[in-house]
Amino acid sequence: MRVPEYGWTTQKVFHFLNFLVNGVRALVFVFRRSVQNLHPEIVQHILLDMPSLALFTTYALLILFWAEIYYQARAVSTDRLRPSFFTTNAVVYTIQIAMWLILWWKYIPLLVILSKMFFAACETS
Repeated sequence: MRVPEYGWTTQKVFHFLNFLVNGVRALVFVFRRSVQNLHPEIVQHILLDMPSLALFTTYALLILFWAEIYYQARAVSTDRLRPSFFTTNAVVYTIQIAMWLILWWKYIPLLVILSKMFFAACETS
């Protein structure tokens, strides 16, 4: 399935996502005051939360990489690993986008807290 030195391997995608997450977080850190002055407030939440979503995807990809190695070492089929990776990411992104849309429609302070707790749960799992 993987041809060395050709195309995007799992490792290359992992390193690219890691670079992207750290670069965006550095930019958000540098321009923090400007980001806090953005209106509507939902734009602030999206800019501050998006790197966390990308970090979740990055480390889910790392887990996928190691799971593929483990399964291949045991001569077990890896057919269900990638679909489960994409499904997990789709569920996490869908939940977060739904929370952003609700916050855009009507600002609910409790939902902001739930959104931050959701990110914390995603990043620790």
